[in-house]
Amino acid sequence: MTVLNSSKGVYVSGQGPAVVLLHSSLSSARQWQYLVNLLKSDFTVINFDILGYGKAEKVHDGDNYDFNVETGRIRQVLQETIGEAPYHLVGHSCGGAIALKLAVEAPEKLLSLALFEPVAFHLLPKGSAPRQQADDFKTQVFIEDTYLAAEIFTNFWNKPGFFKSLPKKMQDLMAADIAKVNLDFQGLISESYSLTDLSAITCRSLLMHGSESPQLSRHLSQIISGALPQVSEQAFIAGHMAPVSHSEQIHPVIADFIRGG
Repeated sequence: MTVLNSSKGVYVSGQGPAVVLLHSSLSSARQWQYLVNLLKSDFTVINFDILGYGKAEKVHDGDNYDFNVETGRIRQVLQETIGEAPYHLVGHSCGGAIALKLAVEAPEKLLSLALFEPVAFHLLPKGSAPRQQADDFKTQVFIEDTYLAAEIFTNFWNKPGFFKSLPKKMQDLMAADIAKVNLDFQGLISESYSLTDLSAITCRSLLMHGSESPQLSRHLSQIISGALPQVSEQAFIAGHMAPVSHSEQIHPVIADFIRGG
């Protein structure tokens, strides 16, 4: 097994069939550490810092950024680590949307797909109320005041007052990364595959959501679930950030699903 330099934001551990992990915006590969520990005895776990987060490189050309930049990097890493072997794929929020793109474009590569509220906003019909809400949310975050933008973004996915309850150091880090959040929105909206295209993803799929999540992401998860051919659903009494805040509940479910349980 090839172990890549973690200074590039790619962390490879364990041995066996590969599992690829993709985190949410304003997070890092560290959010999956509990899941890594559950899987590494039997799987090769490839845990990514998405570009602009953790130790991954920054986006060099923001004007031309889309998720092809992310998936191109991921595919290169997979080629270096597992070659043409198939893999399990796990994603949360923005990482879930990137995972969905990978799945649509190469469904034959997947052993399974586990997603927690993938925010593939482009799948919401233009002109619909949910799509308008997603577009308005994007506009609210795309402002010069990075601290206010980080507050709006994190409060939306958590609860009012969440951002100000965080330690100042954490607020500083989130404000510093908000430029990548805006690029994430750019990537999310610029995708062009359709719900019909999801029918090509014939591997076992698991769609998870939190009962306390925003209606927007729960609604989108239901739409995506309805388009996948072989899917099971699971709800948790938690919010959108449950893979971070409720890792001891969520991660074992994902591990059991990957193992075929």
